[in-house]
Amino acid sequence: MISFNREKNLVNDYVVFDLETTGLDPKLSRIIEIGALKYRNNELVEELSILVNPGCPIPDIITAITGIDDDTVKDAISIEEALPKFIAFIEDLPLVAHNSRFDLSFIEENILELGLPMIKNTNIDTVYLARKYIKNVYNHKLETLKDYFGLTYSSHRSVEDCLTTNYVYQYCKSMALVKN
Repeated sequence: MISFNREKNLVNDYVVFDLETTGLDPKLSRIIEIGALKYRNNELVEELSILVNPGCPIPDIITAITGIDDDTVKDAISIEEALPKFIAFIEDLPLVAHNSRFDLSFIEENILELGLPMIKNTNIDTVYLARKYIKNVYNHKLETLKDYFGLTYSSHRSVEDCLTTNYVYQYCKSMALVKN
């Protein structure tokens, strides 16, 4: 099982990742997009962006949120091809995600379904960090934080959400250093 810890060691080498899915339940829903950004010494060094054909229709509500529809993914690779690419990309680096439990539950479910070795990467949840270091917001959803910081990235697309998540991570990391 993937450890859902709240990494206390805020690192400089890591991978920010985000998924778009057909729903909220990892047992019933499918991954339709994987985005990941690899950072070394806090500098972006590599990007991974994969559209995934879920093998089922994408619900209209998901298309309305993400802009990803059946036509977008009709020629995309399957999760059987996409997940090993993601696992190779992340290496053994710590994973940074906004609400990491959600994204990691989909990764774990698909690893189990495909019979792949479970990843053991530590994870850093920016929701936890944002709640600790960002007080002047009415909630800590990624969209709210994006607006709070005046970021112009789009929302609900994996790589763009990774950019916002990294901004939140770096901000919280700088606040943690001030407090220490």
